[in-house]
Amino acid sequence: MKLLKFQKDFLAAVADPRFDTVCLSGPRGLGKTFLAAKVLEQCLTPGHPMHQPGMEYILGAASLEQARLTYQFIWHALSDNKEYRWSDSTTRLGATHEPSHTKLRAISSKASTSLGLVGVPLACLDEPGALELAGGAALSDSLFTAQGKPGSKLKLILIGTLGPNATGPGHWWYDLIDEGTTGTTWVRKFQGDLETWDSWATIRRANPLAMVDAGFRAKLLSERDSARHDPRLKARFLTYRLNIPSATESQMLLTVDDWQQTTARPVPPRVGKPVVALDLASGRSWAAATAMWQNGRAESLAVAAGVPDLETQERRDRVNPGTYQRLVSEGKLRVAEGLRVQPPAMLAEAIVNQWGVPATIICDRFRLAELADAAPRLKITPRRTRWSESAEDIRALRAAAKDGPLAVSECSRDLLAASIAVTTIKNDDQGSFRIIKRNLGCRDDVAQTLCWAAGEHARRTRKPAGGAFLGV
Repeated sequence: MKLLKFQKDFLAAVADPRFDTVCLSGPRGLGKTFLAAKVLEQCLTPGHPMHQPGMEYILGAASLEQARLTYQFIWHALSDNKEYRWSDSTTRLGATHEPSHTKLRAISSKASTSLGLVGVPLACLDEPGALELAGGAALSDSLFTAQGKPGSKLKLILIGTLGPNATGPGHWWYDLIDEGTTGTTWVRKFQGDLETWDSWATIRRANPLAMVDAGFRAKLLSERDSARHDPRLKARFLTYRLNIPSATESQMLLTVDDWQQTTARPVPPRVGKPVVALDLASGRSWAAATAMWQNGRAESLAVAAGVPDLETQERRDRVNPGTYQRLVSEGKLRVAEGLRVQPPAMLAEAIVNQWGVPATIICDRFRLAELADAAPRLKITPRRTRWSESAEDIRALRAAAKDGPLAVSECSRDLLAASIAVTTIKNDDQGSFRIIKRNLGCRDDVAQTLCWAAGEHARRTRKPAGGAFLGV
């Protein structure tokens, strides 16, 4: 197979000793599986510079079934050579070059199979964005921590789309690609432009193989034409053909288009008293609050625990080093220094200092007593928690984002965007929906409070004018 320039560049980066992490992200149809197999084939081939006799190489994926796609490419390339012994079953995938005792092992995101990596010079991880959908990130954790061991020379190769989950700022895979080539990390990204998503020039730039395969080119144009008339198909086209993570309304709290509407509107001044929605911390989560004024202005803040420290929280949540500290420096994140749990009084004080005394604070019913004890002078309204009422809040937020008046203050946009990008909606059998916690360190706490504040804002503005919302 004749390699294109970007494929040659990728393989050159893999062989370059300056880089210990090599990343390639692009749409489906970029030949990513072939390239992953090519790297591992070279590692198993005696005489090739990538080959280290007696070593074990790793092929990682969310599941063995996913790893099998790459494994089959390797098998087709080397199976005619009788020096290789192959293992392919429902529980194991592997290969051994018997004369040199060099091995290939496939592992999945199950903790029982992905830990304890020793003496591994190279590991190739297929579709990192799919790991969380397969039940956890044990695989990425094990690979990154193995790379960080003293004396470890492990080189990580990560290849995949930014989907299939609706990843965005704050998601470790998205941030790694967005950071670009820096230090010992090499990154190449193929991605379309949202503003011109259906133009052939944009599609062609994101899909370089379309210029050498007429059938692939015709398929892209056909899918583009269908996506122009169907939002569900558009979301799929953006994610898998342009490498722009997207989803339908049933999966995302806000679409990219609706979020951009909130940041494009002029942000009105603070007038009167806002309603504030508050989410007290529990477990690994941050405490968070969002204020929304009657004119649609919205601002958010968050409070992180002080123990463990922010650097440890970044490693645990798999975000770029310095991400949380930057939020602190910009005044978007507060820290409960020396404490493992953020006190309700600290969040209540932050709310009053930032926004004054609100018209009311929306709080979870089961945490109502804690907040009332911490801030007895503040008016507190228990949040309604049934599925139907959660759906009402989500609909109110989507309407306020799409048609107004929601306008997010510039000081809160980064914090909210990072949270909305990792927030997932679940539907029930009756057509209602609610935000679900994925318990993966994802910071959806701030987005939760935006949703609740928008719901309360909608209920209050439907009432006859009387000044109760403005507090005048």
